[in-house]
This record gives sequence, structure tokens and C-alpha cells, in this order.
Amino acid sequence: MAAGLLLLSGCATQQVVTKPVVVQAPPRVVVVADPQVAELLAYQNSLRLMTPSELTKAQLDVAKLDHAPHNTIRRAMLQASVRASGDLARAQALLDTVAQASSKEAQLLAPLAQVLSGQYGELQRQNDTIDKLNSQLREAQRRNDLLNEKLEGLKNIERSLSVRPGAASGGQK
Repeated sequence: MAAGLLLLSGCATQQVVTKPVVVQAPPRVVVVADPQVAELLAYQNSLRLMTPSELTKAQLDVAKLDHAPHNTIRRAMLQASVRASGDLARAQALLDTVAQASSKEAQLLAPLAQVLSGQYGELQRQNDTIDKLNSQLREAQRRNDLLNEKLEGLKNIERSLSVRPGAASGGQK
């Protein structure tokens, strides 16, 4: 019996060994960007920080450059940053020429041109929606003003009717 207790006590003190769970992080994907793409992305970022006068100066500078695909993308980025009427459409047209060109440089820059063209198209759709909503708002405000004028007219009529003609002559009876 003592031996049995000794055996049981030995089992009770046995520790359960658990293996640590190893969590593996997903593999990191390192993309080595073409230096031209990196430079164009930096240029796009710098455009966002420019004032209107700096954008005008940049337009003059870009106009002097040749028509290489990377310069065409610069022109498109600048055109989209100015945001005057029709500029997004012109920027898309410039990007489409790069996306469809067959030169080696153009083929390397085509994915960037396609992404930018898609973004500019989406911006154009948003601008169109904003214009439509602003037009609807102006129309609603115009209708509201007309209804307020009619309401004021009705209030004036009601005020003129609330003065009882019999109340003024009530003492003469």
C-alpha cells in the first residue's frame, strides 16, 4: 500500500509540459521600385504641398521638358493638381498616352499611369457629383425662399383679417 501511495504521489507531482506556440509573421514583401517611379511619387507628394503660385511656376518648368513618358506623367500630375475646369480630363488623356505607348520606359511606367488615371477619373466623378448636389441645393434654397415669401404673404393676409370690422363699430350700437 505504501508503494501504491508512493506511485500515486509521483504521478500527482508530474508537471504537464506545454510547448510554446510559435507565431510566424507573414513574409515581408520587398518591392524594389524603379528610381523613376520613386521620383515621380515624391514629385506627386511635393505637388500636394505647393501653393497656387508655386504650381504656376512648376507648370512653366514642366512645359520646358521633353515629351518623355516620365515627363508626361509629371505634366499629368501637375495638371491634376491645378484642378481648373477640365484639368482632370486632360491629365487622364496624358496618362492614357503613356499607358498605351510601346516604348520600354512607357511600359515600365504604364502601371503608375493607369493607377493615376483611375484616381483622376474617380476625382472627376466626385467633382461631378458635388456639382450636381450643389445645383440641387441651390434649387432647394430657391424653392424655400419662394415658399417663405408665400408664407409671409399669407401671414400678412391673416393679420389684416384678424382686425374685426365689427369690433371697431361695436360701441355705436
